[in-house]
Amino acid sequence: MATYNFLPIAIATIVLYAISWFLARQGKHLSVLTHRKIWNGVLLISFVGLIVFSFLNVLSYDQGINVLPAFINVTFWHVEFGIVCMIIAFFHVLWHISYFQQYLPKEKPKPAVPLQPVVPAEKKE
Repeated sequence: MATYNFLPIAIATIVLYAISWFLARQGKHLSVLTHRKIWNGVLLISFVGLIVFSFLNVLSYDQGINVLPAFINVTFWHVEFGIVCMIIAFFHVLWHISYFQQYLPKEKPKPAVPLQPVVPAEKKE
């Protein structure tokens, strides 16, 4: 059974993200738009890698078709790409949290005092 590199990959991804975020916040070396483009690209690459190794896993286990040489552990690389994808997807969701909040139910504000019907005052002549 393969040993997965969760902590080294997670720490490296978070540190690299933090560095690029810090540079983007300063605005001198990297714009926020470029920061997002970089991490959207890394998210895309990790997702494509995850898909490819998922497909190769299915071919190998279900159909008995081994496309890659035996020394390449398809499941191992599937998990490694999945770790990167998961970390970056978390940051991606945080970028778009305001978009997702619009789908959550909104609470109606409760009045502090129960409303009473307004009765017109009688006119004195």
